[in-house]
Amino acid sequence: MAKVLFRVSYSIADGKRTDYLAAIANVRSFYSGTETQFALFETKGKHNHFQEVYTYATAEAYDASDDPETTAPISAAIEKIYSLAKDVTYDVSTEVD
Repeated sequence: MAKVLFRVSYSIADGKRTDYLAAIANVRSFYSGTETQFALFETKGKHNHFQEVYTYATAEAYDASDDPETTAPISAAIEKIYSLAKDVTYDVSTEVD
């Protein structure tokens, strides 16, 4: 089964970094207890420009990640992040066997 890599990139306004980092900490904590690998990166040379990177073990796991019941424990954190984010882009890649 091919893995799926999902990336979300965005910028956070100056002055909102503390709020953002608090919300993303909830996301990181949630995924630490799952099979999904989560990492957060800040783009070098671009202050407050972040990438969330998720690695799903299978395409089915990626498809299931949109289930509101699955993400209910972090829905408030996700809403907070996207209320702070601007210039949001998404990218989905599938592992080549």
